[in-house]
Amino acid sequence: MASNDDQAGSTTTTTGGTNGLRGLNYYAGAAGDASAFGTSGTAITNGIHTIATVGDTVAGLDRDTLTNMANALPGQYWSLPGTAWMMHPTTIKNLRELVTSTSGIPYFLEVGDEDGGAVVYMFGFPVVPNPYMQVAGAGNYPVYLAAWNRFVTIADNEEMSIKRLEQYAPGFVTLFAEKRTVSTIRNVFAGVRLYG
Repeated sequence: MASNDDQAGSTTTTTGGTNGLRGLNYYAGAAGDASAFGTSGTAITNGIHTIATVGDTVAGLDRDTLTNMANALPGQYWSLPGTAWMMHPTTIKNLRELVTSTSGIPYFLEVGDEDGGAVVYMFGFPVVPNPYMQVAGAGNYPVYLAAWNRFVTIADNEEMSIKRLEQYAPGFVTLFAEKRTVSTIRNVFAGVRLYG
């Protein structure tokens, strides 16, 4: 869902496919861009949506950047049950180690709640670890905040590959079937991402 590259053939990369399998990281959007639906037309660049993107203002994650991300998500999505942060486990670890510059106190304190600890929730939104997300760094999209049930939809792709193994066991025919799904942005205004 994050790293599928629809411009790379499936024989050259494990996350590629030329049949519209576009991951979130391959949608348009640079630091400071606002959400916008793609244009209609027949060119390959038509129809590609732009995701609202907040630029990382310091070398590494900081609390102000995360606050800017939360503020960039329109208020009507804040109270929806599917609204959550999504980031790589290493990014979560880095946030847990984030401290104030003056006194060295962690921004996200472990207070012994039932929720499991620091950075399980940020600004009231749950944090979902996703090992397929990019780690924070220059040119990466390490953090997404979205109302996921509105932002992205995972749809069925009509293509299906069925292969038959000629002889497996006497009296039996063995079939191998492969079906791919596609993820697509449903509502560009329901999500925001960080550009590191």
